[in-house]
Amino acid sequence: MTGSFRSPVVGLRIWNLYMPATTDLQALSRIWNCSERETPPVKALDAAVLPEYPAGHLLSRLEAENTVIMEALARMQEVSASARKAVGGSDLLRPLVRDLTLLGPHYVSLQNALFPLFEQASPSHACVKLMWTLEDDVLALRKKLCENEGMADEKEFWKVFGDFFVLAGSLAYRERRILFPVAWRAIPETHFARADSPRPHDGPEPILASFASGTGSLSHVQLEAILAVLPLDIAFIGSDDRVKFYSDPPHRIFPRNPAVIGRLVQNCHPPKSVATVEEILRSFKTGEKDSAEFWLDLHGKFVHIEYFAVRAPDGTYLGTLESSMDATHLRSLEGEKRLL
Repeated sequence: MTGSFRSPVVGLRIWNLYMPATTDLQALSRIWNCSERETPPVKALDAAVLPEYPAGHLLSRLEAENTVIMEALARMQEVSASARKAVGGSDLLRPLVRDLTLLGPHYVSLQNALFPLFEQASPSHACVKLMWTLEDDVLALRKKLCENEGMADEKEFWKVFGDFFVLAGSLAYRERRILFPVAWRAIPETHFARADSPRPHDGPEPILASFASGTGSLSHVQLEAILAVLPLDIAFIGSDDRVKFYSDPPHRIFPRNPAVIGRLVQNCHPPKSVATVEEILRSFKTGEKDSAEFWLDLHGKFVHIEYFAVRAPDGTYLGTLESSMDATHLRSLEGEKRLL
C-alpha cells in the first residue's frame, strides 16, 4: 500500500508532501511542517523510487513494521465502507483497532533508535519532535477507541475513528515516503552501525574495571547482575543535561536504547513533558529542590517515578538520577509480614 490514504468515513485528505532529492535535514523540517493548504505535487512523491534498505538494517526493520501498519489501516478502510452503513458498525471496526498493537512499539523504536540519529547528524531536527507529538496523539485516539472512552454514540465514534485513521495514515505515509528515504541519505552509515551494534549483555563480556568505594567493591559482572534484579530502573543525566548511563533490567518501565547515551534528556521525553523536565533540572541546579516525585497509572500498573539531584560533597551539582518502578504490589500491601 504505497499511495495516499483517503478516509471513507469523514472524507478527510491526508497531507501528501513532496520530498526533493536532498540530504538537508533543515529542508526535511520545512517539508514535514508543510500545512495541508500547501499541497505539492503528489504524483512526484509517489513516483519517487524508494531506497532498498539492507536486511537487518534499522530502516529495513522500521519499514517492515510500517508496512504491517499500513496494511492494517487499509483493512480498516475497507471494513469502514460497509460498517458505516450498518447498525452498530463500530463493533466491526473496534477489534481491528485493538489488534493494531504494533503502533506503540513501532513509535518507541522511532523515538529511541532513529530520532537520536537525526540529532547526531544535524542540529536541524525539529521534524522528529513534531512527529513524536503526533504519535502520542495517535496512541491517545487508539486508546479512546479501544476503551470506548468518552463516546456517547456512534456519531462520536466515527469522528474519533476518522481522526485516528487520518493521523495514523499520515504518519505511516510520511515515514515511507519522507522520513526513511531522507534518513537513508542524510545519516552517516557509521551512526546506523552504532545503533545496530549489540548491547553489552548480548555479546561477550566486556573487560571493564571493578567498582570500588569506601564501603566495598564489586566486579563488573556483579554490578550488572545487581542492577538487573533491583525492583527499579535508573538513569543518570550529567550536569550538561546529557544521558550518561541507564540500567536495563527486564522489568524496565520505559524502553531505552544505547543510542540514548550522550543525548540531551529533553529530547528523550515527549514534547508535552519537556517543560516539566526542564523545570526539575533548573530547580536542582539552583539548589531550590533536591528531589521530585511523580506517580501514574500505566497499562494497569501503578508507576512511581523519582528524580534526585546528585551533588558532590561541596554541594556542586553533578547531575540528576532518575528512578522508575512498578509499585503496584507495594501499594496493595496491608498490615505486616515478619515471617516467610
